[in-house]
Amino acid sequence: MRPQLKGLSWERAGDRLRLVYDPRDQFLLADLDGSVEKLLTLLDEGGRTVEDLAGVLTADVADVQAAVQALNAHGLVEDGDRLGGLDPDEAERHFSNLAFFESFATLDRSHEDLRRRLRESHVLVLGTGGLNSTVIPHLAGLGVGRLTLLDRDQVDPRNFARQYLYRWDDIGARKVTRAAEWVGAFDPTIEVDTVDTSIDGPDRLAELIVRTRPDVVAVGIDQPGDVDLWVNQACVRHGVPFVRGGFLVTTGAVWSVDPGVSACRACIPADPVDVTAYSDPDEKTLNAISAMRLHMSRAQHNRGIGPVAGLLGSYAAFEVLRYLTRFEPPAHAGRPLVLDFAHGCAANHPDEWQRNPACAVCGGR
Repeated sequence: MRPQLKGLSWERAGDRLRLVYDPRDQFLLADLDGSVEKLLTLLDEGGRTVEDLAGVLTADVADVQAAVQALNAHGLVEDGDRLGGLDPDEAERHFSNLAFFESFATLDRSHEDLRRRLRESHVLVLGTGGLNSTVIPHLAGLGVGRLTLLDRDQVDPRNFARQYLYRWDDIGARKVTRAAEWVGAFDPTIEVDTVDTSIDGPDRLAELIVRTRPDVVAVGIDQPGDVDLWVNQACVRHGVPFVRGGFLVTTGAVWSVDPGVSACRACIPADPVDVTAYSDPDEKTLNAISAMRLHMSRAQHNRGIGPVAGLLGSYAAFEVLRYLTRFEPPAHAGRPLVLDFAHGCAANHPDEWQRNPACAVCGGR
């Protein structure tokens, strides 16, 4: 290991050093004899092991190791031995991605390691319209190495309010074909497979997951009505995380399931208007059930516009990124993020699903 300082700046403030990597944070370190600044200078140059650093500083190896680990605990160093492995073309293509990942790199995982993880990743995308018409470009921009796209529809004029993967000349064409062509034109290094079909049950999904072996499933379909439960059953039983987003009148939500870790979709009532699914509903719950029942009694219209799909799709893509790289834990696993488009796009986590030990899908995991 050759610890390497990140893009850190520092200045002397009397007998202390002020260190800044991210302007939201700063660190003040005592440095009476200048040894800390000398260590920072050596780490900035890079290329030295802890033993090498100790030799130059004429310091105890254990003390230098402790100092390096302290810097690592604050996210200020990574392992130089894990850098320099990308070819110049890939490094140039992913310049901004690499710069972002540097913020989350450690001695155990460099920013190049995070890039390589994405290159080796595979996402199964269910639906190439609505929400996922935003998710797909984000995944392509991140450089996810393989995408399997599924859709059953053709491009329709109504899509153009929010689905920017398509062009007017595409009307009548198969969505999944045009979406794959978009990815190929955007970045030819991404492998793209297409599945032009509908989902008719959990067994079909399970077969698709077993055959394609994705790392994550991005869900953007809402028909038939039980599709969330089907996806949940197939993904949980095969240990594949999935991310879901949706929109209802003026409220949007993004949530995910981390199999074996978070509650799953089957842990909560499947039917939002079935009062018998609640053991002891309070007045607020009863009123919410009544409101949902009345809402669902009328034919529903898709009110999703571009900014709505863009916001929800971006949050969903970020959650997919968390699962693929684990640069940080999933933020919405069993904990839906709700966006209120009628009140300044306020975002909050009003509820957290509770794991049901008797859940038929995840209870035994």
